[in-house]
Order: sequence, then structure tokens, then C-alpha cells
Amino acid sequence: MTLLTVRTALIGAALLLTVVHRASAQQNSQTLLEGAARQIQLGNYQSAVDLIEPALKKQPNNPELWNLLGIAKTELRQSVAARSAFERGLRLAPNSVSLHENLGLLFYREGDYPKAKKFLSDSVALGSDKPGVLFSLAAARLRTGETQRALADLRSLETPLANVSAYWDERGRAESLENSVAAEKSFARALELQPDDVTALNGAASAAERQNLDEKALSYLIKARQVHPDDVLTLAHFGSVCIHRDLGLDAVDALTRAHRLAPSNNSVLFLLARANVSLSNWQAAHDLFSEFSKRVPAYAPAYYARGWVDVKLDRTADARLQFQHCLQLDSRFTDARFELAQLELNDGNLEIAHRLLVTVLQEKPHHAEATLAMGDLLMRQGDLRGAETYLQTAVRQAPKLAAAHYKLSMLYFRTHRAKEAESEKTIAAQLNTEASRASKTQLKLILPQSDLAQ
Repeated sequence: MTLLTVRTALIGAALLLTVVHRASAQQNSQTLLEGAARQIQLGNYQSAVDLIEPALKKQPNNPELWNLLGIAKTELRQSVAARSAFERGLRLAPNSVSLHENLGLLFYREGDYPKAKKFLSDSVALGSDKPGVLFSLAAARLRTGETQRALADLRSLETPLANVSAYWDERGRAESLENSVAAEKSFARALELQPDDVTALNGAASAAERQNLDEKALSYLIKARQVHPDDVLTLAHFGSVCIHRDLGLDAVDALTRAHRLAPSNNSVLFLLARANVSLSNWQAAHDLFSEFSKRVPAYAPAYYARGWVDVKLDRTADARLQFQHCLQLDSRFTDARFELAQLELNDGNLEIAHRLLVTVLQEKPHHAEATLAMGDLLMRQGDLRGAETYLQTAVRQAPKLAAAHYKLSMLYFRTHRAKEAESEKTIAAQLNTEASRASKTQLKLILPQSDLAQ
């Protein structure tokens, strides 16, 4: 996750102002503080540590030295030592604005947002008004659920941070929860300032998705892949949109690369399995879902997916076990219950299937497939009037569900309504043809060579 503190400049320079200007009773101590601060500002963090640590042996109660040591250790990525130094300084100077700022920023960098919020809030209460501190405090609030407060704080910082791309990234993230149009505008502003900003490109794509602008989302993600070809988040996001757009080959290509780059990423693994489903690579999908279940054994949707693929592989006994296990993990997983009902219906166990379908339709009254299955079941039992009601409802619920039209045509034939039967049969055939054609036109997005060379 991007560190939104306007990077080292805010930690290295702005946060040292109160330290380097503080008067010292002894000239040599003042010179040491200024020298150490100067080394930090120049990026010579280890040199600063080499100056500070011997001095602390002589001046262990000097909070300014502990503050400088914490800053240098932070930049050296020695978080434990940095935290210890800041905490030691705060025990000596509990009202130090700079120490509260720096400890809060350290917790932010580590992703401990509740603690970051606490210390940054304390620094503001003590008088801190630095834009970088206020910005990080707003970001910490956003990540701890204070969305409205965070967004208000971010908007108040527009003037001092208007030319900082990270500011617009964070503002877009906050706005995306409620206003995808505003979010896209913020991400677009970030891209004006930094055209290759991968956070902004992904954020703009997400905002476009929420507006049902999938083509626009893909354009952002294609650019992100061009400039960041090995960014796992971008590859996963691109793959997810491609799955939604029925671009199965593109999805598998991107997600295979992401899985190779980050084999331990469970989200990528699940998406890769899903992408293989879109290409009817049933066994590959099953193997990937199985691997995911080993890693995340309590995730019900994975067992549903495994069962669904087992059906495709004609392994109905295994499918039944997977659907049952899914329901054991989540008793309200309606689609798993429906698949079990369908298996029972296919096996002729009409009474069991009926009980399951009743429950499914109680949970999801507009479940078109379950409505269709209930109509099919009643037709098998000879209740043609009841079957007609369900089948007509299924057609209304899902006009492009070919099976519903086909079953309704069968019912019309049985009730000697040939004209209506032929009409429904024709519709079913047309829908089946369209579905078959779509399944055979797996598109592959090819990036122009001119774009790849940029």
C-alpha cells in the first residue's frame, strides 16, 4: 500500500524543524544535533546513527537525540529500533509534537493505522499543522472506518497538496466509497501529475467499473500493465475485469503471470481458477480451486466452485460432497443448495429436490434457475398448471435463459398449444446459438507494438 506522507521529504525535513532549531545549553550538544540532522537531510542515515549513539551514552536523557535516532532508524527500515527510540524520547518529553508526529508516521508506514491515528491525533492536538501529518492522519482515519471525517480532512488539504499525486490517490480512494465519478476525477488529476502512477491507474479503473464502464476500466489497466508489467495488483485487477468481460484468454494470461510472480497470493490463485472456468479448462480450474481450499480451508465459495466444476467433469458424487461441505461452512449459501437440488432432480429424487428448492426460493425468490427447476419438477409430477406458473415466471425473471424457454415449449406441446410451443422453442434455439457462438469467440487483447515500445 502506498505510503502517503509525501515520502522522505516529510519525514526527513519537515519533521525535523522543531528539533534543529531548538536551543541547547551547551554549544557542542547543539552542534551535534545540527550535524546529525544534516546527515539525515542528506540521506546519510547510518552516519547520523554513528553520531547519535555515542552521544546518547553521555546524554541518555536528551529527547532530541532519541528523536533523531528514531528518524534515522526509520529511514534504515529498522522499525523496532526506531519505535523504541521514539518511545524513549516520549517518556522524557511527553508533550513533544515532533516525537508524536514521527512515531505516528512510523506506525502508518508499518500499516498499524489505529496506533498511527492515535499519535498523529495527539500531535495535532499539541499544535502540529504540517500538511504531511494532517494528510497521514486523514489516511489513517480512512483505513480505520472514519470515511466521512477522512474525506472532509482531505478536502481541506487541497490547497497545500494540490500538486502532490499521492494526495489525489488518497482522495480518490476515499471518494470511491461513495462517488465513483468524483473518484475518477481525483485519480485523473493524480495521473496528470504522474502519468505512470500505478495506484491512480488502478483506482481510476475501479471507479470506471463501478460506473459500468468496463471498456474504460480496461484502457486504464492496459496502460498500467504497459508501465508496470510485473505489478501483481495490476495483473490481478486486469484479470478480474477480463473475466467479467468474457475475455478468458486475457484473464488467464495476466493471472498466470501474477501467480508466477506471487505464488503465495491466494486472491490471485482463486482468480486464476475462475479464469480457467471461463475457458472451460475444467480440470485445471478444479486443481487450482483445490489448492486454494488447502490454503484457505474455511472459505465456502471455493467448495461451491469445486462442486460446480465436478458437475462439469461428470463427478456428481464428488460434487455433492463439495456442495454439502460448502453449506456446512455457510448454511445460507443458496447457490450450493440449488446445485444439490439440481443433482437430486437429475437423479429422480423429486421429494428431496422439492424440499431443497422450496428453501432456495424462500431465500432467493427471484432465483430464475430454481424457479425453472421447480417448474420442471412439477411437470414431471404431472402438475402442469403449477409447472406453467413457475416456467412463465422463470422466463420473466431471466428472458435470456434458453432452458426456461425450452421447458416452457415442452409444456405448451403437452397442453396442445402448438403455436406458443413453437415460438418458445424458436426462442430457445436462438438463445442457445448465441451462447454457443459467444463461447467460441474467446477474444485476446493484443497491445500494439508501438504501445509496448513506449
